[in-house]
Parts: sequence; C-alpha cells; structure tokens
Amino acid sequence: VPEIEGAEVSRAAYGLADTGSVVLGASAEEPRARHLLPEVHVSVLPEDRILPGLADLFAELGDELPSALAIVTGPSRSADIEQRLFVGVHGPREVHVVLMRDA
Repeated sequence: VPEIEGAEVSRAAYGLADTGSVVLGASAEEPRARHLLPEVHVSVLPEDRILPGLADLFAELGDELPSALAIVTGPSRSADIEQRLFVGVHGPREVHVVLMRDA
C-alpha cells in the first residue's frame, strides 16, 4: 500500500454495495488505529471484494470474525453540541476509497 502524506492507508476487507461502505477488520497487519486516528483515511478495496449488503457480509464471514469490525460509510457526524453539525468527531475528517480492478 503506498504512503500518502498526512493520511493513513489500509486495505478494506470488503465493500458493501447497498450503502457504499467499506468493511475494515482489525488484525496485526491492519490495526484499528490506522483508520480511527488520522485526519484522512484511504481504504484500498479490490472490486472482487464488493458484496451486495450486510447479510452477504455475515454469510461470507461465518464464524471467522476479527477482534473488531468497522463498517465505514464516511466521516462521523454529530450534532450533539448546540445542535450544530460537526464532521469527523469520532475518526477521520476525510474518508476516501480507492477501487482496485481485479487482477
């Protein structure tokens, strides 16, 4: 995975077509801090890992769940403080996905 200045890059385990989400599983190679702490996060997603939806994801995973599974659809949003919208309160302020064609 290439380095991008000011950003962290990780490989997405899967993508979900119905919500446009990426699925990030925690492992020694893909620590949670990589997609939770930076201001900008880029997920690399192979096209052949895109599933129709959540039910398909859990059917694919079966009993092989990682210690943590994050389903990310974009930066977090919160309007808890004075009813004003804040983006990126709980994670990156920018989230990008790079689709990789099948080899």
